[in-house]
Amino acid sequence: MAMSGDHDAASDRQFGGRIRRYAKVTSTMGGLAARVAGERYLGWEIDRGKHAADLRQALGGLKGPIMKVAQILSTIPDALPPEYAEELAGLQADAPSMGWLFTKRRMAAELGADWQQKFSSFGRDAVSAASLGQVHQAM
Repeated sequence: MAMSGDHDAASDRQFGGRIRRYAKVTSTMGGLAARVAGERYLGWEIDRGKHAADLRQALGGLKGPIMKVAQILSTIPDALPPEYAEELAGLQADAPSMGWLFTKRRMAAELGADWQQKFSSFGRDAVSAASLGQVHQAM
């Protein structure tokens, strides 16, 4: 069965966006790992507060199970240095939301291509987000 040109272009954009997101997270995580290795093996001094904030941002961008592990780790006493536990605890109530394109794709997958017709209004920006979902204002 042939696919329309529009569908192919949309698939390419989705795939390209996914690759860019994974590449960004991978490079961020690699940089974080290099800093930890430098501190441990080369005696480098790192700003643990900034490092913890960078880790939170990277893990928050991953969403799903990996972000869930970070949330759980932050609740286990003495599992992480205090700076990291405090920063990762923020993922429990203040996770970064996914963008509008992701939201539209997800809603179409769940409710059908005409999903927007089922609402009189639907907020583009998430009101709140968590590791496995987000909330939008809709009527």
